[in-house]
Amino acid sequence: MKLRLIFIALIVFTSACSEGSNQTLDSQVSNSGFSSQKYLEKVAQKGDPRALFILASSYATNSDSFDDQKKAFHLFEQAANLGNDEAMLQLGLLYQDGSSYIKETDDQKALFWYKKSAEKNNMVALHNVGVAYYDGVGITEDKGKAYQYFQKAAELGFLQSQKIIAYQLHTGTGVNKDLEKSFYWSMKAAEQGDIKSQNNVALNYEKGEGVVRDPIQAMNWFIKSANNGNPEAQYNAALKYYTGNGTDQDLSKSIEYAEKAAMHKNTAAIQLLVDIYSDVKSPKYNTEKENYWKSKL
Repeated sequence: MKLRLIFIALIVFTSACSEGSNQTLDSQVSNSGFSSQKYLEKVAQKGDPRALFILASSYATNSDSFDDQKKAFHLFEQAANLGNDEAMLQLGLLYQDGSSYIKETDDQKALFWYKKSAEKNNMVALHNVGVAYYDGVGITEDKGKAYQYFQKAAELGFLQSQKIIAYQLHTGTGVNKDLEKSFYWSMKAAEQGDIKSQNNVALNYEKGEGVVRDPIQAMNWFIKSANNGNPEAQYNAALKYYTGNGTDQDLSKSIEYAEKAAMHKNTAAIQLLVDIYSDVKSPKYNTEKENYWKSKL
């Protein structure tokens, strides 16, 4: 399982991120809780860590020039050295991903700042330290150590970490296999809307892995994931309607979900459509549609 570091945009100015780049710098600063750029600079000069971080973000997000990126970097450093966890995280991201000022990336320096931020329970930093240990980025690979960081981030509600530890617990990767705990974390991620986790929860109910087997609950979660656009769950829902497992048999519904999955080139769904239309005993028997879906295999 290859993981990825979470690279976040500078998110101080949330309205700027959501509304585009037409806002003035002063309006962005105002939306961050400061009345103006001038006032922000005044507070930052007094050594306020949060103000320093926001000022750094203003330089980083409003220009890609070398000078502005240099100012941003040094302001992040000041804020980080004064204990601002967001600035620590951004330094880690800059060393990991680079900028017009930081041209030479450095995995070890990135990890140093991720760890500093993680010590303050920044959940993105916790996740990124976990990824570094999991994949051996800037440090010796240690999937057990990775799990410890992922778990802390997961407990803080970080979706990506919840998904990863569910996988680690399910497969016994870097930690003792524990299907009940795996199900717990898959459910946490599913409740946050992750469509793959929703499908995994359904599979857990279907197979009785980490939870009492319940075909009806399995169907409910397959439908939730399917309706959220997951082709694998769309096929699984189609199959459940086809067999009448955990629901009434309904060939029309089976076809509906199988076609959704087939549009994503899910070969199992296409084969299911072929099987439905080729069954001479079925009310859906249709050689023309059977041949159409066969041509898609």
